[in-house]
Amino acid sequence: METVRKYARLIFVSVLALGVALIWYAVFYFASSQNLRVTFFDVGQGDAIFIEAPGGNQILVDGGPDSRILAKLGRIMPFWDGSLDLLIVTHPHADHLAGLLDVLKRYDIGMVMTSDVGHGTPEYAEWQALVKRYSVPVVIARKGQRIDAGSGVIFDILSPAEDAAASASDPHDANIVSRLSYGETTILLTGDAEKALEHRLVFEAPDMLDADILKVGHHGSKTSSTEVFVKAVSPDMAVISAGKKNRYGHPHADVLERFARLGIPVFRTDQMGNITIESDGVRHYLISR
Repeated sequence: METVRKYARLIFVSVLALGVALIWYAVFYFASSQNLRVTFFDVGQGDAIFIEAPGGNQILVDGGPDSRILAKLGRIMPFWDGSLDLLIVTHPHADHLAGLLDVLKRYDIGMVMTSDVGHGTPEYAEWQALVKRYSVPVVIARKGQRIDAGSGVIFDILSPAEDAAASASDPHDANIVSRLSYGETTILLTGDAEKALEHRLVFEAPDMLDADILKVGHHGSKTSSTEVFVKAVSPDMAVISAGKKNRYGHPHADVLERFARLGIPVFRTDQMGNITIESDGVRHYLISR
């Protein structure tokens, strides 16, 4: 009988300790969520960017090349959270889209935003089927749209223009480019935008390009980050998402030299792992984790 009481007390203490731990976890989680938090996941050779507004709304921009995105989300989101408010697919290439197949299967998705450019791959066909199966609302991105993510966090869509999606010979030409703003902090998210699209943005929307942080286009490829574009953005820092020792040679030496010459520090997922930027709307700072 004494043994039973002993184990009962042990179980009671363990449950109590777990309950206290969960309470403190929730306290620290909600206290830390008063800032905008943007994490550039290290997903290898691909893009995946997780955005959490101070009010708790969550947006995932691209999902990387494979299922490792699930582990990344699992470490950064509270264990009880099984939903995402918005998925943005900048374009349908597999290094941005493939991981989202698993995200669709695992999470409840509030809405999907796409460029409306197709791609003849098995990944894209499965993506379309899953969006239809789970009845996820789809919004087509167009230049001039504004998304209110809550708590003062705003997405301005700079690309694609109305005619770009219909006439694009390459999905990169109709890639979704967006400018995220929260108070005085601005982040330009470029997907795989290349020279032609960069020049179009400089010509058509120069007043919307200025940003504190630039997500460098196309993993630092030499086909992106023209000098005129980088100068128009004039960022305090740049982030490159690329795979360690990838076969494409990203980021290209010419691009790194250009940023160095312009005095813009570059932070890379292939060297630092996940890169998180937080902002209280006035100051922003970078955390590698």
